[in-house]
Amino acid sequence: MIIDTSAYTELRKGNKSILDVIDNFNELAIPLPVVAELSYGFMYGSRLQENEKVLQIFLSQENVRILSPTVNTTKIYAELAVMCRQAGRALSHNDLWIAALAKEENLTLVTFDKDFSIFEELMGDKLIIL
Repeated sequence: MIIDTSAYTELRKGNKSILDVIDNFNELAIPLPVVAELSYGFMYGSRLQENEKVLQIFLSQENVRILSPTVNTTKIYAELAVMCRQAGRALSHNDLWIAALAKEENLTLVTFDKDFSIFEELMGDKLIIL
């Protein structure tokens, strides 16, 4: 399972719907762009050190891994970007990286972000929008 920024945020809040989904997966992946978005958000918040510490603890868990883009990811990113453009939908670059990493790794993407709905047909049951 791969999570985006919205899913991490809801996980930290203890949102039952994501906790129930996580129970069905052994491994949790977090894309590097999500870590960057979180770090950016922490810098503008009032609890930078606390949030960074909690994130580092989360990332150090045995069943959590960070996904970084590869050359192959760039091709998938481009395909998804073209697909969005042809559909007249704009996604952030980070959302495209997240979706590309999920597709490349063949992992289920869990999100609260409805923008990912453009990929419902492409990803099928590998996309869970809560």
